Amino acid sequence: MSAAMAGGKGRIEILAPAGSHEQLVAAVRSGADAVYLGAGGLNARRNAENFSDYGRLREAVEYSHASGVDVHLTANILVRDDEWSQAEELTEQACRLGVDAVIVQDAGLARFIRSAAPQLTMHASTQMSLHTPGGALAAAEMGFKRAVLSRELSGKEIAAVTAVSPIETEVFIHGALCMCVSGQCLFSAVLGGRSGNRGLCAQPCRLPFRVTGDKSGFDGCMSLKDMSHIGHIPALEAMGVHSVKIEGRMKRPEYVAAAVTACRLMRDEGQVPADLEQKLAAVFSRSGFTDGYFTGIRGRGMFGTRTKDDVVSASPALLGSLHPLYKNEFRRVGLHMRLSAPDENSPAVLDVNDGAAHSVQVTGDTPQKAMKAPFSEKYAERILGKTGGTPYYLETLSAEVGQGLTLPSSSLSSMKREALEALDALRRTPRPVEFRSGCQPSARRRFGTGKPELRVIFRSAQQVPQRLGGVGMAYLPLETDPELLSATAARLRQMKIIPAVEAPRGIFGREESIEKAALLAKEQGIEDIMLHNLGLVPVMRPLGMKMHGGFGLNVFNSRSLDEYAGMGIADSELSLELTLGQIAALGSSQPRGMIIRGRIPMMLTRNCPASLSLKGCSGQAKNGGECSVTDRTGRVFPVICRMGCSEIFNPVMMSVAENVAGRSCDELSLDWVTMRFTTESAQECAAVIGGFTGGRLSAEKGVTSGMYFKGVQ
Repeated sequence: MSAAMAGGKGRIEILAPAGSHEQLVAAVRSGADAVYLGAGGLNARRNAENFSDYGRLREAVEYSHASGVDVHLTANILVRDDEWSQAEELTEQACRLGVDAVIVQDAGLARFIRSAAPQLTMHASTQMSLHTPGGALAAAEMGFKRAVLSRELSGKEIAAVTAVSPIETEVFIHGALCMCVSGQCLFSAVLGGRSGNRGLCAQPCRLPFRVTGDKSGFDGCMSLKDMSHIGHIPALEAMGVHSVKIEGRMKRPEYVAAAVTACRLMRDEGQVPADLEQKLAAVFSRSGFTDGYFTGIRGRGMFGTRTKDDVVSASPALLGSLHPLYKNEFRRVGLHMRLSAPDENSPAVLDVNDGAAHSVQVTGDTPQKAMKAPFSEKYAERILGKTGGTPYYLETLSAEVGQGLTLPSSSLSSMKREALEALDALRRTPRPVEFRSGCQPSARRRFGTGKPELRVIFRSAQQVPQRLGGVGMAYLPLETDPELLSATAARLRQMKIIPAVEAPRGIFGREESIEKAALLAKEQGIEDIMLHNLGLVPVMRPLGMKMHGGFGLNVFNSRSLDEYAGMGIADSELSLELTLGQIAALGSSQPRGMIIRGRIPMMLTRNCPASLSLKGCSGQAKNGGECSVTDRTGRVFPVICRMGCSEIFNPVMMSVAENVAGRSCDELSLDWVTMRFTTESAQECAAVIGGFTGGRLSAEKGVTSGMYFKGVQ
């Protein structure tokens, strides 16, 4: 039996998208080992057809399981506190239907599932921005059985994570590449109220943008080509990666079939036919494919847009040529049969099992005396092995038929048909796991009638004013030169301000250098550090530094606050996508704060847009946007590069300082408020801070309130 027919079981898993019934059939019939699909509204492709009706979801699970395919249910968005009834219903249905895993982004939802359904397998979504060994360790601590790693990792970095991960790792192998690290994008939310963290990204980054001042004429500096790492599947399997994932729940079933087939052939046979590669590129691409992240060769070659030629290439004739890839059922389930017909007085018995705890037994006719050729196993195999139109193939057969006896082919065929129908029914039967009422968040405490503490975050030590009254804590970049950090920390202490450091959001391959920088800061007496990525929790906790959760952790609900408190995070900066009303209604006893002024960080990317410029990215974007991108309306978005990643900021300053000024902690349900400074000078920082703390606050012109009033979908 070939590996292709056997489905490659025991080898690296091929995980395919199933955004609709048609996609599901294409994925299963072309040889996927598992599919991922959404149900209801709590998934990151809310615009896909999905399986919103739980009856349809049940049918999808039954069909997949009967065919030997696992089902991963997506619940990979941030959950509002008023959506817990939906989350509970989705979790209960997942348990009842026996889905094989639930893909989760929200830390609060992970906490809920861990309590309500401890036997339900959870996979940590790529939306959790896991891209380091520490990230895998943190995910394991939260109860996840698999970490879906960030797309931006190189092969060496994937190997490094997988080598020490106590849980399975999964990587994207083919499909769209977002410009932004998943889970760190606010572009669509800020510009149109449609949140990528909530499954409704409008993809504004695919619109024309160019590097400011660049004369090349290329308008796609925020658009990457689709990825294709299919050729690297053998290397990923050798690393110990458990699963490779195809992106595309919004794409056509022909695309799914072509991508699955290409992955399967590369895994099982070590190569993909050239004509299939060409068809896969034609059915959907953006100026071709890239493997720049895997190889570590980032830059100009990774950028691309969807051109007219790309659209035209997906012709009806091409799509039709891909239909045979999923015309028939893929035979991946091996059967073990035992036929017994010892004498003329007893009916024949056929036992069939699938090697996975499902077994059936059927009885047939009594054997007859052989009038011509004697009975043989080859004769039985020829008849019982015909399983066309089903996901089954005959793996082993033993036959015990009395001497001189035989069974007509019609009798054998009838027994086989009855056995397969019974086995199919067994395999379709749900495999439920226990569900019980989930954990409740801790009660909202009283915050007191005092005013929230003011914290400030500087992009550089040069921004720190000479006088800084009324501030409780001031953050400097973790990578600040040690001598400058020491001098600035001493100056802050003289002003009765607690000095702290902020770690970067993107930490690809930099855990060791970040740990060293934290130790240097601690030598200067700095005990507080802000983290935006779960991967730094296992790194910083042993150092004894006080961990403060940053906005990059996407704290969106009360249970998330409790979850991070349980991991040792002292307090949390809330998501920028919450409204003031939603913030005020949050439960949990964990201290929390919000950003009240600063440029909204729209994107975190590992591919600086300026790498498209003829000058290239210097990695040293300066105040005012020497490195910046301009959209088709002329708006200029500053870009600041930091420790191997780039942050793209909103052109318009965000401020709700006047809306919170004078209000108590209890009114706001906050312990502190934060001002973030990016492109401001020290004098500008002093003026803004002094105006707020001195009661001389005046409304700033040309600012936005962000999402604090309008919210996000």
